[in-house]
Amino acid sequence: MIGLTQTLHRFEEAVGERHLLTATAAVASYAVDGQPPVAVAFPGSADEVAALLRLAVEGRLSVLVRGAGSHLCLGAPPKPIGLLLALTRLNGIVAYDAEDLTVTAQAGMSLATLQKTVGAHRQMLPFDPPGSDSATLGGIVSTNLTGPMRMRYGAPRDLVIGMRVALSTGEVIKTGGRTVKNVAGYDLGKVFIGSLGSAGVILEITARLTPRPEAEAVLCAALSPKEAAEAAAWLVGSRLEPTSCEIINHVAAQRLRAVLPVTAEAGRQVILIGVSGERVTLERQERDVRERIANCARLDGDDARGVWLRARGLTGASGKSALIRASVPVSSVPAMMEAACALDGWMTVGRAGDGLVLASAPPEQELAATLRGLTSLRARSVALGGHAVLESGPVDLKREFAVWGEVPNADLMRQLKQSYDPADVLGCGRFVV
Repeated sequence: MIGLTQTLHRFEEAVGERHLLTATAAVASYAVDGQPPVAVAFPGSADEVAALLRLAVEGRLSVLVRGAGSHLCLGAPPKPIGLLLALTRLNGIVAYDAEDLTVTAQAGMSLATLQKTVGAHRQMLPFDPPGSDSATLGGIVSTNLTGPMRMRYGAPRDLVIGMRVALSTGEVIKTGGRTVKNVAGYDLGKVFIGSLGSAGVILEITARLTPRPEAEAVLCAALSPKEAAEAAAWLVGSRLEPTSCEIINHVAAQRLRAVLPVTAEAGRQVILIGVSGERVTLERQERDVRERIANCARLDGDDARGVWLRARGLTGASGKSALIRASVPVSSVPAMMEAACALDGWMTVGRAGDGLVLASAPPEQELAATLRGLTSLRARSVALGGHAVLESGPVDLKREFAVWGEVPNADLMRQLKQSYDPADVLGCGRFVV
């Protein structure tokens, strides 16, 4: 084993003095859950990433991967961090086939930058993670974070058709391909998507694009919980193809009151239905919705996009207050919503078409009360045939409440981790294995 000083010197040789931070004050701003790294490196190529990983293994230093840092509060509190790999210099488009609706881009590119590029061809990548569009593609894919549009377009796991990944052995591997027709058999990329960088470092992604809709609108109404559940069930089972469908409780509605044309008192909920497409298609969907749900208000264009931007922000992980995500059968979303809405002051968002319910504790709530709420919600999700993950919370809370809960197929996940990261240096313990 080589010493720390020698390892840091070799890191500097690999990326250059300008692209390595080791001073205590400089690395402190890159702390994750209060844990600062020993060094921060900004590699500029796949070869530099591979070299840094080999050197980290030789120096017995753990490695954590960072994009824009938008969602580093996800996952369990990290073990000591040796090297933090910041991929923001890997921010170019590798290939773009507008006719085939595919794009290959480096992991450090921001979602906003990519959307601007493909938007010139009236196309979009239907990623809509909570929080800012400053999130990088690699960060979004490594967390598999989704927003309201998942109902129509799916999660990153469904949209990524190929990747380049650096392993801790120093190898760079490819998964999938650059065209949809070339993707067949077992999708190896699934190992890396959503794994928080614990199996490999995502360098590039190839993803399917979709045409940007001609028109967008949001239909919303304030309803009783029973009415909201029945309306959502009808919508999910109908022939319509909404972009999204969310049910929010009155606490969440209060946070959106500046952009919502309806209000919800305590005990009431607001259903938000996103519709998009050609104008004729949108108008037909709106007519069908209005026949089923009376007194719908409508927002168009920038107003509609503003609602979804704010709605996405409701479920953003800040690390300041507890946010739990329960995944249950679609038919059980109303029951899970009921359990979350019963907790005083908790904000609740239900994604009717995805089987997801997200609930956030009041920021000022005491730790003991938050723990009781989280425990009850996890137990309810399990009873409904699902599971619950603590998306975000203060470090003290994450030390008291198991972030991932009971992990199904844990043995298989450990085997995969061993296969791709035999030195066990990646992830710093933030993921389930």
